[in-house]
Amino acid sequence: MKREEKTLDAIMTMVCRYYSIDKELVLGKKRDREIVMARQMFCWLARRYTRSTFKLMGEYINRNHATVIHSVQKVEDLIDFDRTLRYDRDTIVDMNPQLNNITSLIYNINVVEHSDATLRHMHDITAGFSRVDTLRDVMYYELVSALGLPTNSYCPEGHKVTCEWILTFGDKVFTLYDWKTYDRNFTKNYLSTWMIGGESSSMDFKEELTNLIDASYVSLGVYKN
Repeated sequence: MKREEKTLDAIMTMVCRYYSIDKELVLGKKRDREIVMARQMFCWLARRYTRSTFKLMGEYINRNHATVIHSVQKVEDLIDFDRTLRYDRDTIVDMNPQLNNITSLIYNINVVEHSDATLRHMHDITAGFSRVDTLRDVMYYELVSALGLPTNSYCPEGHKVTCEWILTFGDKVFTLYDWKTYDRNFTKNYLSTWMIGGESSSMDFKEELTNLIDASYVSLGVYKN
């Protein structure tokens, strides 16, 4: 299953669970009121939280893109007046906080938080890391949008690293950090080249990291050119 389909499938699962409807019914031809409502809610959520095109959403639910557009517009038109529809929308979102970070459903990258009990253990693992790759043309705010705040954020006088993310990717660990800027302000506002540390290079990790950064723009309502 392609990445875009995985996001749609995850949202469909949320919708079907909430309405207690089988996925096959939503994808089928029946037009019972609750099935139509679930189908329209899926379209609205998919439009709001994913990068999928109307065409792709239509293919997923076995309909054309015009039907998807109509479904999204129908929810938009009624959401402020239909209390039941608004309640359904709000409840689905509240029950599934991962919607706000839809990438967590499809990307296998997790950030080790500063408060994690495993942080000391992770430091022991990463102590012997070396630079294995470089991430270019990405600003600090883009990384924060995708990954959250750095695992380590420090800037002692003359330190070669002012901030660092520790990232797990499957059973592997990588770090992402600035190098020899010696200036946290420069790192946060001007730096666009970042070091990737690890035990060995991983093209899969870099590709997923880049996709994760790109996908983070969805939650901000911004699309990167």
